Amino acid sequence: MKRYDLSVIVTAHNCGSYLTSCLESIRVALGEKFALCEIVLINDSSTDTTESIFASFAEGHSNIVKFNVAYKNIGKVRNFAVSKAQGEYITMVDGDDQLQPGSLVEILDFLNNHAPDMLITKLIEVREDQPAPSPQPLLARQMSTDIAIKKYLIHQAFQAHFIGKFIKRSILLRCKFPNYICYEDAFVFPDVLKSCEKIYFSATGPYMYFKRNNTLSSDIDEEKIKLCRYGLDRMSFVLKDKYKFLQVCHWIEFINRNHLIISKWKDRSSIKQNIEEVNTLPFLLDPAVRMSYKRKLIKVKRLIRSW
Repeated sequence: MKRYDLSVIVTAHNCGSYLTSCLESIRVALGEKFALCEIVLINDSSTDTTESIFASFAEGHSNIVKFNVAYKNIGKVRNFAVSKAQGEYITMVDGDDQLQPGSLVEILDFLNNHAPDMLITKLIEVREDQPAPSPQPLLARQMSTDIAIKKYLIHQAFQAHFIGKFIKRSILLRCKFPNYICYEDAFVFPDVLKSCEKIYFSATGPYMYFKRNNTLSSDIDEEKIKLCRYGLDRMSFVLKDKYKFLQVCHWIEFINRNHLIISKWKDRSSIKQNIEEVNTLPFLLDPAVRMSYKRKLIKVKRLIRSW
């Protein structure tokens, strides 16, 4: 039996500079429904003020639980957090982001009234030197699993990030995150999509994603490129051939960005095969494929000839 309608999972690694604003935004986002939600705070290996900020926020609140872990691995952190959460739904918040005022009040009502497997909301991207935009009402519309997969594959409206999404905990208990330091979301999101029968999407949302420099995903090295590749392999395995051309677009982008490194890998032939098997003319004529990827296919086919 559920103890809470929603578990808000906050993960942080050395986020002390932003964490107080993040946590206060969650309090204001929940408003009078604060006690109906569980807040799960996960401090992973921080050496700054993260632990003390979490402790101060949790003090005196039975619906806030706090854990210190030493994983240094976001995949392990997310699995641990899901295992400890007790809400019917789970949403995830990074310690350097914020939520819009009052936004979770409306979302809680929506979750209780519509019982989706997953509610996807559009992220609000905010630059650090810009003021936060005004809150917008939720504009949720139901879409089929097939349409949701297609929108994800063409990066239309939403991507694989678990921030800004509200997912039944039972689904996340089945769809485990890999033990990755990044791209853990891209690996598991196709599994989550296929596990959902009732999906809603809103072109507005509560989540303010702050664009910052030197983030984990922006500091790319060869290890992270390999993790991205594993995510693409998983996507191909889960989604099969039904969405072949749209999946190829992801391989095109991956090779186009990282071809100098990939060309040195001993197992690059399996990556190359994803492009060589593409029938060029049907791909170019497919209206679902963006024109930019049609142009890049020709470029990438040239790049891999020397592999």
